[in-house]
Amino acid sequence: MHPIFFWRGDRPFAAYSLFVWLGYIVGVLWLRRQLKHHGAAPAQLWGMIATVLAGAVSGGKLGFFLVERRDFIRDPLSMLREWNTGWVFWSGLLCAIAAGSAYQWWHNRRYRPRAYLPVADYCVAALSIGHVLGRLGCFMEGCCHGRPTSMPWGVVFTDAACSVADGMKGLPLHPTQLYEAFGEAAAACVLIVWILPRTRAGKYRYGTAFFGYLLYYSFLRFAVEFFRGDDRGAFLSPLLSPSQWVSLFSASAAGLILWNRGVSERDPAGRSLFIA
Repeated sequence: MHPIFFWRGDRPFAAYSLFVWLGYIVGVLWLRRQLKHHGAAPAQLWGMIATVLAGAVSGGKLGFFLVERRDFIRDPLSMLREWNTGWVFWSGLLCAIAAGSAYQWWHNRRYRPRAYLPVADYCVAALSIGHVLGRLGCFMEGCCHGRPTSMPWGVVFTDAACSVADGMKGLPLHPTQLYEAFGEAAAACVLIVWILPRTRAGKYRYGTAFFGYLLYYSFLRFAVEFFRGDDRGAFLSPLLSPSQWVSLFSASAAGLILWNRGVSERDPAGRSLFIA
């Protein structure tokens, strides 16, 4: 792989950074094109996007500092200066959801109250689109890599700049980055082609896409983690990674919510984007 996209003087610009920002841009542009469906005013949408992105970026870094807390305590300044790599998706996602909820609360106090879930349904579709590109960036960087494998699709990382763990360069590894990218691509297709059109038609309740995505991604991430070979820290038990514990919690919460509230819309004629 080629982790360095180009050099700017003596500073590298990582391919990971390029793909992550492309993921943000493509996801935001798609979300912007769906204004007529989720009904957010342009000013509200851009304010929400800025707030959610701030939550995602800060949360992703905070999660990385917690997972790699020993390195952070030993040399915090070097980790604070490094922005090409070093992110945790789950902490970024949870902080983004919290930031979006806080923005919605603030918006509802100042303007006409509107429901959170109709916009959240489209946000998770945009997220799945962007996450595909983000995981391709991980693949280029060599981070989030898998364990050694004898499968014919094992990928060998040889570039000295790759973030592959010591002792694993030159070995065929599970391309866990691509496993997750394919899984997210499938999620985006199901959301955009199947769930969101039926939500607009009044067949599914608002929030079905949002909670359904959380449930699906929890299972996807839990499974992919078994093939990971990089250092992901330890939490509660060496048998499960921190991301797997979060996935179990997220799957339980999302599954319980979907079970209690149901998926099918019971009153298509009476529902509204706005809070009565």
